[in-house]
Amino acid sequence: MNLNQAREKIAKLLRLQTSANAGEASNAAQFVEKLCRKYGVSSTECETYDPERDEVIEFPFGKSYYKADVAINHLINGVSKYYNGTCIITNCKNQQGKRIVSVIASKANRIQIELYLEYLIETMDKLATEAKKSGSWGTKSSTYKANFRKGFANQICNRLIAMKNEQKRKGKPEFNQPALVILNKNAIEQKATQAYLNDTYPFRRKGGKTRHSGVGYADGKQKAESVGLNKQTEGSKKTLALTGI
Repeated sequence: MNLNQAREKIAKLLRLQTSANAGEASNAAQFVEKLCRKYGVSSTECETYDPERDEVIEFPFGKSYYKADVAINHLINGVSKYYNGTCIITNCKNQQGKRIVSVIASKANRIQIELYLEYLIETMDKLATEAKKSGSWGTKSSTYKANFRKGFANQICNRLIAMKNEQKRKGKPEFNQPALVILNKNAIEQKATQAYLNDTYPFRRKGGKTRHSGVGYADGKQKAESVGLNKQTEGSKKTLALTGI
């Protein structure tokens, strides 16, 4: 039984504790205590567990026209972590022969992660192309564009880290969420993500550090500062905000 299954089992047992049958309620309580101790969870965090919302899942990210590279992978990692998930470069390959990047996160956060990655990648590529066209002759090279994209991705991730740290300190008053609620939710989701990662990829390796410098890198970082991290989703009237906590 993995952590997702254990949390679901505990949630069911907690409901049995209210049974009119005293023996059944007592047995349920004993099993809850045993499972909580075994899987390192609290009954409180399992009480409202809903597999359709809270189950940790793995899904590949990328549209056919996205060419996976350092900048895109950096954005995938940064946005996934903002939503208490993570990402991993698998050994599976797509039709272009590129290794697939999988996101690991709760079901509830999947749509937000995908929408924001699409938005940020398209914005990054648009700004990089514009900078390359409008700049001096030194910006015309493909090296400039690649460095611009790396700088952009790095600064967006820095901003997401700063936003998350701010939420830990002050909460999200606009959503009536105090800091303690955010800290608890972060801890629960991060623990579930890590458990999935350990169960599914026990022999994973850490990626090496990438050097960030070169002509265009600073320009990309500067442009990233002006990009809004709230966006209007194209094709719908629904405004989607960065609400992962």
